[in-house]
Amino acid sequence: MKILFYGRLADSIGRELELHMAGCSVAELRHRLASDYPDVGAILANRRSRACVGDAVVHDDYVVAAGDTVGFLPPVSGG
Repeated sequence: MKILFYGRLADSIGRELELHMAGCSVAELRHRLASDYPDVGAILANRRSRACVGDAVVHDDYVVAAGDTVGFLPPVSGG
């Protein structure tokens, strides 16, 4: 699967990553990424951090298929 990162996640990990974890949930994918990139683990664990597959925001129980592209959007803050 292809994983895309935005904002602070892209700054730390890069814009795109390829992983072979088909059949896992978004929660399992978050856990794997947090283990591989501990400096952004807190961002990935934040409840306001969103995962998208295609044009849809998905919940952590969503099961990712081999051909899916998953995007992770960090929480946005502003004033």
